[in-house]
Amino acid sequence: MKLAVIFLTIIISFLSAFAGATEIKNITGAFIQLDGQLSQFGENQWLDELTLMKDIGMDTVIIQYSAYGERFYYPSKYMKTDEISPDESIAELVWSGSARTRFVKIMIEPTSAEWTMIPEITVRKGTDVLSQGKPYTVDPQESPNYPSNGKLTDGVADYAWGAMVGWQYPNKPIEIVIDLEEILSIDSVGVKFMRSEISAVQIPSKGFQVAVSNDGKSFMAAGNVTWEESKQGAMNDTLGELLKAADTLDMKVFLGLSLNPSYWSGEFDPKEQTNNNQRILTELFSLYGSHKSLAGWYLPEEIDDRNFLTQSRKDGIRTYLKSMVTYAKFLTRKPVMISPYFGISPDGEAYAEWWDYVLSEAKVDIIAMQDGVGTRRTTVAESAEVMKALKSVMDKHGVRFWVNVEVFNQIHGWPVDAGSWQAIPADIDRVVDQLEMQSPYAEKVIIFDFPHYMTPRLGDGAKDLYEAYKEYLGLGD
Repeated sequence: MKLAVIFLTIIISFLSAFAGATEIKNITGAFIQLDGQLSQFGENQWLDELTLMKDIGMDTVIIQYSAYGERFYYPSKYMKTDEISPDESIAELVWSGSARTRFVKIMIEPTSAEWTMIPEITVRKGTDVLSQGKPYTVDPQESPNYPSNGKLTDGVADYAWGAMVGWQYPNKPIEIVIDLEEILSIDSVGVKFMRSEISAVQIPSKGFQVAVSNDGKSFMAAGNVTWEESKQGAMNDTLGELLKAADTLDMKVFLGLSLNPSYWSGEFDPKEQTNNNQRILTELFSLYGSHKSLAGWYLPEEIDDRNFLTQSRKDGIRTYLKSMVTYAKFLTRKPVMISPYFGISPDGEAYAEWWDYVLSEAKVDIIAMQDGVGTRRTTVAESAEVMKALKSVMDKHGVRFWVNVEVFNQIHGWPVDAGSWQAIPADIDRVVDQLEMQSPYAEKVIIFDFPHYMTPRLGDGAKDLYEAYKEYLGLGD
């Protein structure tokens, strides 16, 4: 009888383990990259965005980074206050005046090293936007890689290459003429510019000029505006506003620390980055430690299987992770998360051995492995094999193993082509394949990222993916 009970227990345990290993999980969290319009969101806007996430079963938010180079998404004592425009951001320059006109001409003298990128132009009277949906002309012609297609007056100013109009090495000043279609009183013209030093995109240092006309032929100068005349207002507390919304909705938030943009060029100094991120973590905890939604910390370095193979590089990243985890636990008693990735034709067994070595000293709490499908580095099947190979190592070291599903489809940039990086929302069939093949090896499924590729707020493909996923969950109308 005793042997029968033992045998039955073994069978039940085996079946339970097998069932757990084949369980298909739903998406329960998402990255948020704070850029462009998102960096200006207030609590109510975050409540709307996070509610959309919660309505489809998401309970966790991971902020990609709280600081990117010199760009801070909270009022940090380390931020430079004399910057005209922070790096990796969208800055708006606003001309204020008074005129009655039908046509508004904006003249911009480019001073960028290569690209001038504009996501939106807004002509207003008070709080009324008069230019939304209105036709316009541009001269010289924009780059075919970043065509106009009505983007400058569509009401959307996301920090996304595909959402902007771009000019590469323009040989004369850029002139944009907006037709309001009737004579109206205006009192401001705002132009949003992108800045990305790593991509050779700078804002026009001389600002822009405004001219007005009732017939579209004879224009009268209305004035100009420079950055010095229109300093940006006080820095928004983007993180604080988001955490307040997450508190209300009982959601968990992992705050990303700081990332140096040179990391993408292969530069990484473990000691320097440790010192920088320990001071950032200390400041973030002092500002936001009282929020019940603050669940932990995210280290934004996306560690890969190609750039940390030498012993010195491998030891450097292990030392960095160990130092940050130790410091975070000592100061805050909250977990630390990372989201690495792997490249083309991945070797899951070799990558597992690499992580076994790193995790032997760096006791990271959560690893959310990127699946590489959206960036075309791997297929869904290849990615699933890597997840399978990694799971035993994660279990060995007590690491909570999550999968980071890419819900976008890269359309430009390496390895697709030689253009600048662009992506569009993925289709639901591919996302379902990712969930079915990868999620059985993970404790939790998160995505990159919700506000750019899955929110119905953006309409078009992002809304389609959101609604299709709702239907997949059986939550459709």
